[in-house]
Amino acid sequence: MKRSLSLSFLLATLIVLLIASSLQVLAAAPEAGETNDDWLHVEGTNIVDQYGNKVWLTGANWFGFNCRERMLLDSYHSNIVADIEIVADKGINVVRIPIATDLLYAWSKGEYPASTDTSYNNADLAGLNSYQLFNFMLENFKRVGIKVILDVHSAETDNMGHTAPLWVKGAITEDIFKAAWVWVANRYKNDDTIIGFDLKNEPHTNTGDLKIMAQSAIWDNSNRATNWKRVAQETALKILEVHPKALIFVEGVEIYPKDGIWDDEQTNTSPWTGNNDYYGTWWGGNLRGVRDYPINLGKYQSQLVYSPHDYGPMVYEQQWFRGDFPTASDAAAKKILYEQCWKDNWAFIMEEGISPILVGEWGGLTEGGDKLLDSNKKYLRAMRDYILENKYKLHHTFWCINIDSADTGGLLTRGEGTAFPGGRDLKWNDNKYDNYLLPVLWKNNQGKFIGLDHKIPLGKNGVTLGGGSVVIKYGDVNTDGNIDAIDFALLKAYLLGGNPAIDTKAADLNLDGAIDSIDFAVFKQYLLGAVQTLPLSR
Repeated sequence: MKRSLSLSFLLATLIVLLIASSLQVLAAAPEAGETNDDWLHVEGTNIVDQYGNKVWLTGANWFGFNCRERMLLDSYHSNIVADIEIVADKGINVVRIPIATDLLYAWSKGEYPASTDTSYNNADLAGLNSYQLFNFMLENFKRVGIKVILDVHSAETDNMGHTAPLWVKGAITEDIFKAAWVWVANRYKNDDTIIGFDLKNEPHTNTGDLKIMAQSAIWDNSNRATNWKRVAQETALKILEVHPKALIFVEGVEIYPKDGIWDDEQTNTSPWTGNNDYYGTWWGGNLRGVRDYPINLGKYQSQLVYSPHDYGPMVYEQQWFRGDFPTASDAAAKKILYEQCWKDNWAFIMEEGISPILVGEWGGLTEGGDKLLDSNKKYLRAMRDYILENKYKLHHTFWCINIDSADTGGLLTRGEGTAFPGGRDLKWNDNKYDNYLLPVLWKNNQGKFIGLDHKIPLGKNGVTLGGGSVVIKYGDVNTDGNIDAIDFALLKAYLLGGNPAIDTKAADLNLDGAIDSIDFAVFKQYLLGAVQTLPLSR
């Protein structure tokens, strides 16, 4: 009897110590929004969160850190924090931010080039260098529930740097390109505000009809310096070695040989005098090579998303915008685009279960008197409808938020629109937003915008990830509607290495993204009455 009492006392002491140690760990846990639990990965043609819930990336582009000003350019005209807040309030759950390799590489070396001073509009930005300014923007994106995709838009900080065809230029070599990416991945691997990296914006050819392969991006299995498939795969693997939770977005090239073999040193692509040996499309929009030479990331394959770009005729009047397109019905126009451009250049990737797609850039002008405006709006309606038809496997970031894009215009405008606090001389372009972007933003059944953060709602009009679409009854690990000793026993068996069928989302009782002894201790306290509600509120 004496021995039995001692054993009971020992067991009770162990439980108390477990609970006490668990509480100490919980007390030291990060604040809400800082739990680093919003990483995403790919399952089939879906992008999912760590619990396996499908997500839909529905965002927009915001450029400036790729330019000589080294800032979001709308800082010139408005309060940039107010701009970030309205972007969140309008339901944009991810922002693709272009940046330049030389800026990232400078930061990696402890060098911090200055940004243009806009403190006359933004007192909070006074004295901040480019690195401090970038982190200030990230903090504000985090605060309002917006996630970020970082995009190397050009080798050099140059407002026209994107016109250079490759990821190398001047002092920026392939090794520096890779080193800059590894540094930024390592720097932000514990901050899930940046959920992924678009390795290089729009690899393409040299200018003119005569395409010189030594100056142009190609896609095959060779070791050629201009082989974008090789460089993208090698860079992605280096990134994922230090940051295995990041999504990797790989764009296409511009042209692809009809026989799949890159055996020409040069080719003439003129529609009148050319060789007609290559398929052409938008810069970065040609992913035909994925069929012949897919990106292979080995154990990291679940982090890969292919990402073409696509535009309307006011950016460039491609051949599919001629002929029947101008007079076609919307349904017929969409069919033309699908059959002559989308299907074979990139849509086959999601249709055949290879990967989801993120259309990294689409958009265009919606006002003015250009003769191609009606066709441009027809294109926008077609892309909008195609995205909606392929929800969850077709993600997108609209080009763009900025007022500064001459050939597409922006969601911010000085024309017709709605003024907003802090916008000063900028307005929100209601026409463009309401008709083309709003229908393809992620919303729940109540019309609330769904963010990609599990803790922070998306702006004033949104909900957290899971907060508007998935109801989790924490503690009910067998999903029978009750929270009781059966759930507790199942959780214990799970932690001891058994394989009971439990809802792991419901078992994460302290919302740290892991199922462990802390959750077991919290459940024990709940059954004893020491904890009143689940999940544990911190």
